[in-house]
Amino acid sequence: MSWYVRNLGFELLAPVRHLKKKDHPEAFTTIFVSYPEEMRELKFAILTSGNGVGLELFQFIHPAPILRTEAFEYTRVGFFHICVTDPNPERLVENVVRDGGKQLGGWMDYSQYGLAGHKGAYMQDPWGNVVEVMSISIERVCSAGGALAWMLEQQSQEDKTKVSSS
Repeated sequence: MSWYVRNLGFELLAPVRHLKKKDHPEAFTTIFVSYPEEMRELKFAILTSGNGVGLELFQFIHPAPILRTEAFEYTRVGFFHICVTDPNPERLVENVVRDGGKQLGGWMDYSQYGLAGHKGAYMQDPWGNVVEVMSISIERVCSAGGALAWMLEQQSQEDKTKVSSS
């Protein structure tokens, strides 16, 4: 939890809770009803970002968690990564690496979408979760990328029309 506060700027909304089923059975019959019966102990924290996005972090203690076997599990099912925006992504990546995370691959250059000077990279936290950092909001990248894709499609259609009329 503190790693996400230090590196990604999340804010802890309440103290980290440590619950054992034997001490707090009501939590396991009201809040954690979706989990299997064998879950007996966990810690959890609820964090928020500057724009109100919530991040719930769980540390399952009993049963014990299973460590990842791959360094970069890009083919696993489920959501792949979270994305954060930082005006200085290079500094953020440096901080993440210094604090036990790592950078995955190179930098993505968004100038191809007309967003000169903006870029992004994938990182991993110390537990193998993938976090993307962008120097610009996802909304701007997607809208610019969508506009570029539409323009290229129009150009392709025009090129096909020119070739077939020749």
